[in-house]
Amino acid sequence: MEGKQLSLFNKAEWINMISPEFSRQKYRAEWNLRKSRLGVIRVDLTNDLEMTEDGFPVIKPYFGYPEYPLIDFKEALSTKEYDYWVQWFIDDVCFEQIWNPRYTDRDLDILSRFRGAFTPDFTLWPNMSPIQEQFNLFRSRTIGQKLQSLDVPVIPTIGWSTRRSFDYFVSGLSEGGTVAISTNGVMKSFVSQRLFREGTFEMERKLRPEIIVIYGAKMELKTKARQIWIPNKRIERLRMI
Repeated sequence: MEGKQLSLFNKAEWINMISPEFSRQKYRAEWNLRKSRLGVIRVDLTNDLEMTEDGFPVIKPYFGYPEYPLIDFKEALSTKEYDYWVQWFIDDVCFEQIWNPRYTDRDLDILSRFRGAFTPDFTLWPNMSPIQEQFNLFRSRTIGQKLQSLDVPVIPTIGWSTRRSFDYFVSGLSEGGTVAISTNGVMKSFVSQRLFREGTFEMERKLRPEIIVIYGAKMELKTKARQIWIPNKRIERLRMI
């Protein structure tokens, strides 16, 4: 076996290398460890992507706007109606499974039936390190490119935490076309609203989009691009209770 490079994905190769004294329990533990690592790194999902020089998956621009109603990812998995655009402006826990090897192919197949999709809105928190933020952006771009490879119209979702994010928050995205942002959680304080405006300005300066889809509560926002506001109906329903 010396000098042979074993694939992390081929279970048979691991079976063949087991010596008689290699217990079944130890083998299972070793194999499960490798699977858990793959669940985070997902080399199987990312090794054929078109990348930028700094290692972000490339999202081709979409010119237009969502001409169909929006449905969130969680609801999209159970509906039999596909005349929707899929959005991810919900808690991360509701769509984290898209990165799980057990569900990725199945979920992508379901999403490919819809009229279009935004890229996942993996959260960037101020207390995250730059690497953690970039990894969430990387995951979002990865799913977006996979959907584009299935001929799904894709609008990139752009998020940021602090000004530090401005160094990389549009990496992998193309100039022009349509982008999406969200005011979810922004209206809580003056500081967050100011940072949202700064991020929007920086995003527009770098990408020069034609249309900005803005999901959530309305606020005063000056942009050169056309704005399309889509209310968060779930929040609005809660306010009515």
